[in-house]
This record gives sequence, structure tokens and C-alpha cells, in this order.
Amino acid sequence: VRRQHLLSDFCGQLWWRLCNLPQCLSVPLSVVFVGELGIDAGGLRKECLQLVLRQLCELTSLFTELEELPGLLWFKPTADYWNKGFIPQGDEGHDIEWSKHLPEIAGAIVGLAAFNSIYLDLRLHPSIYRFFVQRSVQSNFEDLRAMHPTLHRSLVSLKKADIRSMELSWSVRLPGASTDVDLSRGEQVDPVKPGLELEQFASAYAEAALVGGVRFQLEGFVRTAVAGMAVGPAYSLCSAHDLELLVCGLPDIGNFRELEASCTYSNGLTAESATVRFFWQVVHEMAEIWKRKLLLFCTGSDRVPILGLKALGFVVSYSSADLDHLPT
Repeated sequence: VRRQHLLSDFCGQLWWRLCNLPQCLSVPLSVVFVGELGIDAGGLRKECLQLVLRQLCELTSLFTELEELPGLLWFKPTADYWNKGFIPQGDEGHDIEWSKHLPEIAGAIVGLAAFNSIYLDLRLHPSIYRFFVQRSVQSNFEDLRAMHPTLHRSLVSLKKADIRSMELSWSVRLPGASTDVDLSRGEQVDPVKPGLELEQFASAYAEAALVGGVRFQLEGFVRTAVAGMAVGPAYSLCSAHDLELLVCGLPDIGNFRELEASCTYSNGLTAESATVRFFWQVVHEMAEIWKRKLLLFCTGSDRVPILGLKALGFVVSYSSADLDHLPT
């Protein structure tokens, strides 16, 4: 891939493989940056996937932050992904057809990252991981509580109210929408009646508010993500929380004393070396943001593995035993 055209190059090749050789996405990923001498021993693929995902979030309108749950992402109800000024390009052998399939591209990136044990800074709403477990996009009324708590409370109150004088219509305008939606899909013309019809109205409203405007995006995203992750029987044993950890790693920074205890040394350094003792003294005094920067510098990701910092295989070594360099 060309670094200056990273999003277009990577997504173009990824989409071609999804369409023509999907089985090749179930092998370890290897990345080569055009014009650079780096050999991918793990760091380049981490950098590439994280940069592509960051550009996908910054340059397109695929995701949006939930108003009531800041920091968590959901799909934006739009098909106009390229409204931020970025113009997708093709490369030799690949056209820009990929630019029309961003949900599938994003899902394939998540699947690739999980398969290659690369943690992503992608804070999706937990409901999406439940869709991964189900392998389909199915929601219910209680799911609304976790995403739109205010709307959920309103509908719960409505179900308890006397609606006989309200003339409640099946045609509603959902929050953020510009047109009305017929929740009965043309089957009802009379106002909503108390009892069973009201329950159906509330359930249909919740379904429409959750996935009605983004079902196409969700289904494409879930399909390609699951195709990349569900490559063995162990997948069926995973819960939604397990899959979130598989994609994002542990949310907490962890105990760096564990990292020190599991660290190994080479080229003349030992745990008692003055340089090593100074190094760990500085590390333990760092704020969390700087500890994450250290992890990013050393491992290509600021996320902690599922098994904790002790699973990193951290090594402190001189670049050469004969040179008086700082440890690497």
C-alpha cells in the first residue's frame, strides 16, 4: 500500500479479496508500505489497520457518536459516506467500487484485526457485539434501554398510559429523521388501540429507533466481521463481552508491576542494571496517558491484551552489547 493513499489502497485490495478470494482473509495479514524497507513482523500490520480505521472514522460519515452515550459509536443513517471532502481513489488493478461498501469494509477490518490479534480503538456500542454472537441483526424492546434510555422511559410510560383519547398514529417521525415512518408497514390505518396493539406499537418503535435506518449498514458490517472472526468452533463459546475484549483488548491500563515482573532482558542488561531500575522508576510514575503512549510505541497498540500486561512478552535490550545506546 502507498502511505499517502493508504485508505484507498488498502480498502480497494480488501474489497477485491472479499469479492474474489474471501478465504485468503483467514490467513495472517502481511503489509508492505511502498518505498519503505520495513519487514512486517507484526508492527506494520498493526500500524496499517489502526491508521486505516482512524481514516475511515475521520474522513467518512460511516459512524456517529451516540448523543446519550458519549464515546460510543453507532452507524449513521445515511448512504452519503463521502461528505467530508475526501475523494476515494483506485489503484492499479482496483477501482473505487469499494467506496460504496464501507460497512462491509469496516466489518472486514474488525474481522482481520481479531484474527491477527490486533486490538482496535473502536468503541462500538455493546449491542453490536451481541449481533456478532447472534450472527444477525435482531433487537428487542429492552435493547432500547441501553442505547436510548430517555426514549425507553417514554415508551414505558406510554404503555402504562390511557391512550384512548390520544389518537396515536402508526406513522411517526423518529428522532433525527426528516420523514415519517409507518410502523405498521401499511397494515393499519386506524389509531393505535390499548392492549396488544400498543405493545406492538412500542416494540415496532423501538426496533425502528434502533436499527430501522441503519439495518443495511449493520447487516453488512456484522456479516463481514463474523466471517473474519468465526473461523473455528471456539467462536460459538464466546459471549458478546468476550468478543469485545477480542477486538478492543482490556479497557483498563492494567498493573505495570505485572509488566515489570514478566519482563526479560538481554545483551548484558539485567533486572538489577542501573538503567533498568531507572527505566521502571520512570514508568511507574507515569500518568495513564503516558503509559498508553509507551505501550503504543513498544507494541503498536495502546490496548492491554486479554490476559493482561504479563502476556506482552516485554523485552528490554541494548540494540548491541558493544554499543552504549539507550535500551530498546
